[in-house]
Amino acid sequence: MNQHNQVMVFDSATRTFSRKIHESPKLETGQVAVRVTCCTICGSDLHTYQGRRNCPQNCVLGHEVIGRIEQWGGIKPPKDYFGNPVHSGQRITWVMAVGCGECFFCRHDLPQKCENLFKYGHESDHGKGSTGGLSEYCYLVPGTPIFPIPQSLKDSVAAPANCATATVSAALRLVSETHDLKDANVLVVGLGMLGLTATAQLADGGAKSIIALDTERSRLRLSRQFGSTHEFDSGMEKQELADSIRTITGGRGADIALDFAGVTSAVQSAIENIRTGGCVLLAGSVFPTGEISLDPETVVRKMLTIRGLHNYQPRDLEIALEFLNRTSDRFPFADLVSRSFSLEDVEDAFEFAADNRPIRVAIVD
Repeated sequence: MNQHNQVMVFDSATRTFSRKIHESPKLETGQVAVRVTCCTICGSDLHTYQGRRNCPQNCVLGHEVIGRIEQWGGIKPPKDYFGNPVHSGQRITWVMAVGCGECFFCRHDLPQKCENLFKYGHESDHGKGSTGGLSEYCYLVPGTPIFPIPQSLKDSVAAPANCATATVSAALRLVSETHDLKDANVLVVGLGMLGLTATAQLADGGAKSIIALDTERSRLRLSRQFGSTHEFDSGMEKQELADSIRTITGGRGADIALDFAGVTSAVQSAIENIRTGGCVLLAGSVFPTGEISLDPETVVRKMLTIRGLHNYQPRDLEIALEFLNRTSDRFPFADLVSRSFSLEDVEDAFEFAADNRPIRVAIVD
């Protein structure tokens, strides 16, 4: 194995990156060294870069990441999520948020909110092995659920799986606990990577109508390629939007509303356009934002289900990869990565993402 690791460290005070060269650590049993081949810049990475989200000082960002196994600690190879031994050169991804399996939240089916949670791309650089994707090598902590990537999936399609795609899978799993997705009228608010992925998963799941809502016309047009049936500018007059949605839904409103934008106006739209007995799932509010107006009587009389989602569980990543592999010829996920940059040019990549707001840019080996 290469004895050095190139790492791009983010300074949260100056919002700049610096290149560092680390000695490769001695691997403990169960630890896996992965040569990073592709890391896409997530919206939360961009929020951190712009100062809208906090992160530890000298953090190594990047959690939408895939790579090839280089070596591991211990005599026996670790096993993947399915119980199969991993092998050198294998192309893999892994769960972004790793729980301990023993605390209160892990025991209550919320491993992503573990009291001892470890999150890739969210940790400080200690020079002992980068755990962020903006590095030449990423070192997986023991116990990380590892997933092999199907050969049919391009790097640009597979990289967002362990964040955006898996999060959407989790969102639809939660909603389906109380509301049927098949034949449902669904409102999708915010057409970034999450919203477009949700549109595709809903189309694949047999939703009757998928109503896409965003401020950008280019994204509204793009959503049609991912299965939306109706598209509206979220800046349109509130009553006009409500009337349009009621026309589509037989006068009732959406059965399900999914917010992936996170801004207060988007959340408000999701709640205002849901039918009696409907379900609103909020997943986009992962940065500080203002409060919204919510009348408790409305929630009671309309018998609403309101759920929040942050991160996902290992089973959701399994579902996400299966979905991408099964529908790779149906939806143009590969086209959502508009540009690729080298690791040394990571600052240019973030500036491009901030200025142009593409769905994704990639850092590639």
